[in-house]
Amino acid sequence: MADRFSEMMSFVRVAESGSLSQAAARMGLSLPVVSRRLSQLEARLGVALVRRNSRHLSLTEEGAMFYRQAGQALQEMERAETSIREMAGGPAGTLRVVTSLAFGRQRLGVLLARFASAHPDVSVQMDSVETLANPVESGHDLAISFTPPPSSSLICRKLGDNARVLCASPAYLARRGTPATLEDLANHDRIAVLDDAGCVPQGGLAEILTRPGGLLTNDADVARHWALESAGIALLAQWDVVDDLASGALVQVLPSLDLPALPIIALFEPRQGRTQRLRRCLQFLVDQVPALLAGTPPSAAQTPSRA
Repeated sequence: MADRFSEMMSFVRVAESGSLSQAAARMGLSLPVVSRRLSQLEARLGVALVRRNSRHLSLTEEGAMFYRQAGQALQEMERAETSIREMAGGPAGTLRVVTSLAFGRQRLGVLLARFASAHPDVSVQMDSVETLANPVESGHDLAISFTPPPSSSLICRKLGDNARVLCASPAYLARRGTPATLEDLANHDRIAVLDDAGCVPQGGLAEILTRPGGLLTNDADVARHWALESAGIALLAQWDVVDDLASGALVQVLPSLDLPALPIIALFEPRQGRTQRLRRCLQFLVDQVPALLAGTPPSAAQTPSRA
């Protein structure tokens, strides 16, 4: 048995064509199929919608009323489908992005503004939060994180590496001396940034950095200001202090030390990954994040294409 939509579609095409055979040809169906759908619709509604004879077909009063309403409904459905196809074929729509407070304020906000400028049909909403949640649960299309979920149905895409450096102010090093080995850090005031779980995500450095005599915070900007105020040696993301290192406000400590970088990843639901606006934004971030993390000014990066 045909579903209600098929019955309604067949009736509207019959009413428009004024002929069962022409409606069947227009829909690419056989005449018996269209005739059966019309009979099923009339049986379900309990009224005759058309008057039939061997040469002519006309609408009853009920049929004319149903045609007006059903025809309008089909037109609305067709317009909705057209809008979705156009949206799927292009980047138009709203893209909701969530990330951490520090990364959003200092880096991602700049990139998303440039992406939105190159794609005027896309509305970009960026939310900066203290603790990143599942983007599906929070109603976002995309989450930019530094720690992938332990197990998730979300798709993870790496955007770049978050390189880290040990650094301190020249005044602090003049006062306390410059460490020559990793073990020397135990004799210094230390500054560490906690992750969302309240831990220090620095592998082998965790034990040294969290010994008594140091400062801990979950805000990388606070840690940077502590270092600038000569409060100790800080382990910070390179993108947090690239300008300070260039100006000499901070000095890199133990530069030969191999510190594993933390990946910066994009998290999104598989269905969302099919939209043009998300795919274009992801590719833009993959192209631009590494340069921005290295301290390249946004104006020096290539402007994204609107194509």
